[in-house]
Amino acid sequence: MENQDTFQPEQPTNEIEELSHTDKIVGVISEPSNLFSKLSFLSTKATDWLLPLLLLIIVAIVSTFIYMSNPEIKLEMQQQQEKAMREQFQKMVESGQMTQQQVDEQLDKTAEMMNNPMIIYLIPSISIFVIMLLWFFIFTTIAFLISKFAFKGDGSYSQAMTAMGLPMYISVLQSIILVIVGLLMGKMLTGLNPASLTGMDIKTLPGFLLSRLDVFSIWFYIVVGIAFAKMFKSDNVKKYIFTSIGFWLVFMFIIFGLSKVSPMFGNMIR
Repeated sequence: MENQDTFQPEQPTNEIEELSHTDKIVGVISEPSNLFSKLSFLSTKATDWLLPLLLLIIVAIVSTFIYMSNPEIKLEMQQQQEKAMREQFQKMVESGQMTQQQVDEQLDKTAEMMNNPMIIYLIPSISIFVIMLLWFFIFTTIAFLISKFAFKGDGSYSQAMTAMGLPMYISVLQSIILVIVGLLMGKMLTGLNPASLTGMDIKTLPGFLLSRLDVFSIWFYIVVGIAFAKMFKSDNVKKYIFTSIGFWLVFMFIIFGLSKVSPMFGNMIR
């Protein structure tokens, strides 16, 4: 059949040496195909997805603290948030849901709130924690269903969690580099792509399209595709890679479309 996978031959588990977590980190960066081929025949460990996920959350929260401690970047972030709010309120004024006086009062209240440490640090930290947890389990579940039932792969949900979790070390590396480059440039970067580096508005179509040319994001989704192909014992790696990148692009285009309806979704574009 055309859409039937070629499965890897069974390999005795006792012939494969147990890998340390450091070996797995190095393998994700340097030899993902070889790494996940081995892991597919080893028992899964919760640390394989829990550690990179928690580390990414910690790095994201620390990055926010670092950005907000930089006056120049903090001002830029506040101006972007104010701009998004003004656009949303303007639509409400045009539809008769608010008056201009109510808009001005709401903006004044928001400006006062932005100087509150709880608003600046605590709420974003909680949001990052919740959103990343949801993102991980939702995308892992979708990827598992596609690999298991659409592609008829031979793997478990715990293996799917490993396949989605370990590549997140690439995102950790990306986040660290973005903070360093962002501080050097005096601006908050959303990615290493032409749109972010040149200051284009990623909520416009040209900016959004150029923001997809992100080195680390493409690298991450390629490795995720490789990971799921190997963990679900398929030799058709290209199919998994194309599906991984394709799903990412389709999802982001949906978010981009929704951002035109509600500015709230614009903050989800990365």
